[in-house]
Amino acid sequence: MPSEFLAKLQRKPMPAFTVALYVVCTGVMAWLRLGLFANSLASIGYGLPLLVCLWYPERRLLWSLMGTYALMAGYVAFVSPPRWVSEAPFTIWGMQMLNMAVIGLAVHVVIDLMTRLRMKKMQLEESNQELISREEEVIRQNEELQSQAAELAQQNEEMQQQAEKLQAQAEELRDAHVESIRRKAIQQTLLESLRSDESRGLPERVCHLLMALLGEAAAAVVVLEKEGDGLVVLAQAGLAGLSTRRWAFDRSFAALVMGQDRTAYVPDLRLRPDLEDMQTSRSIFRSVMATPLRLAGSPAGVVQVYSNHEHEWTKEQFKIVEWMSAQCSLLMDFRRMQVELQRANFDLESLVKERTAELQELVNELEHFSYTITHDLRAPLRAMHGFAGLLADECKTSLNDQGHEYIKRITTATRRMDRLITDALSYSKVVRHEMPLEPVDAGLLLRGMVGSYPIFQPPMAHVEITDDLPPVLANEAGLTQCFSNLLGNAVKFMAPGKVPVVRIAGERRGDMVRFWCEDNGIGIPQEMHSRVFVMFQRLSKDYEGTGIGLALVKKVVGRMKGAVGVESEPGKGSRFWIELKAADFKP
Repeated sequence: MPSEFLAKLQRKPMPAFTVALYVVCTGVMAWLRLGLFANSLASIGYGLPLLVCLWYPERRLLWSLMGTYALMAGYVAFVSPPRWVSEAPFTIWGMQMLNMAVIGLAVHVVIDLMTRLRMKKMQLEESNQELISREEEVIRQNEELQSQAAELAQQNEEMQQQAEKLQAQAEELRDAHVESIRRKAIQQTLLESLRSDESRGLPERVCHLLMALLGEAAAAVVVLEKEGDGLVVLAQAGLAGLSTRRWAFDRSFAALVMGQDRTAYVPDLRLRPDLEDMQTSRSIFRSVMATPLRLAGSPAGVVQVYSNHEHEWTKEQFKIVEWMSAQCSLLMDFRRMQVELQRANFDLESLVKERTAELQELVNELEHFSYTITHDLRAPLRAMHGFAGLLADECKTSLNDQGHEYIKRITTATRRMDRLITDALSYSKVVRHEMPLEPVDAGLLLRGMVGSYPIFQPPMAHVEITDDLPPVLANEAGLTQCFSNLLGNAVKFMAPGKVPVVRIAGERRGDMVRFWCEDNGIGIPQEMHSRVFVMFQRLSKDYEGTGIGLALVKKVVGRMKGAVGVESEPGKGSRFWIELKAADFKP
């Protein structure tokens, strides 16, 4: 193990080992030159790099050691020179440097030669190894060729056998293709029966198709369904002279097949006297095969095939009967579900119409009730307001200051209640009435509105409307109500002594247009952004209002298939926006 490790080091030096060896050699050289032979002219230590680097061929170690020794020699010659050096330090130090340079170059050349020799040796070893490997590969390939020749001979025989098998498979595929075409034709026939309105058409076609597919093996085919404690004939073919269309279930062959839920047959019915099966007045059947007819995943009947002779039914005949039974089950399930779905749809449609009529009647009653109540509430409010005014005029001298304050409070409360009822009526009207949409010029509408209301004009307020407001698809009355509420809030929620400055702008966003209503008002806290559009949510009690205006804006914009929102911070004003479809929108 140590020899392998040293050999590995000589081939590929390790940095850690190089550093350790450098430290050891440097220490030994320092001990010899600075300690043991400090006052001696002996140049012991010159051979140390040579011997070490010939054993451990690392050029960086060689020149690191030589450089370290040069520093040591300079230290001895110039810093702490002995007596024999002080007379000619440069000469002695130069000679030592020359000796070390010669030794270093010689060792460097030797290391280079050793490295080249080692590389050549490795290349030769690799070449020899490659030649040996190639020789072994040639031998192995010869053996493989011999085995392949034997395999080829065997494969030729197998290919001949496979050719025969392929030919047989081709014939089977041809037969399968013919069978597939026939089955597709059968499925098409069954689907045509499914489309017909006659419920018995599908089983009848199954019976006739099975008779055609089985040929002489089938004398009759019948489709039976269990109903109560008996079997009912859904369809049949070949059962001429059938006396009844209902038989007992208990001792029938159908009961055994449905109980075991698998296909079965009786080759000779004379050997099974325990089975009571159908016979006709014109024929006596000797053999029967039956497979379950599954409806909704459970056996609900059977498909039975009869033969007039003792018969061993084949696997191919089993497959035909089972496949036809599966197709019949699937299509009958589909037909029954279709009928049930139509019935359910009819019942649901009738129920929806009935419930819709009841709901519409209830909504109309509620709307009439709410509208009547709100109208009736305004009459006593007017009376209260009128009597309060009469009391203030006629009893002006007899009332003290507190009485006048009470009358003022009554008047203010009645006015606020009247505005609340008016806003509620407006909200109810928006909910009830239709809002047809048409192209509206928002700029023209806003300028007309600002020009009609002094509160939106200087010096009471400064309202700026940009010239690039795109037309939108809206209801003109509804949009007027929205802008009126937004402008009213913009000039109302203002710090005392501050003149309202409002700017209305618009921008196109794809198929939508967004209008911005920006003001320099008191702003809205972040937690109130989602609540300002809820009914009866007031921003501040310091300002008059009913809490319905922004809720009305949201409802109207929603009826116009748009959206509304706000961006605001306290003390920095608010930016309300309305987004509606552009006038040139094409769905």
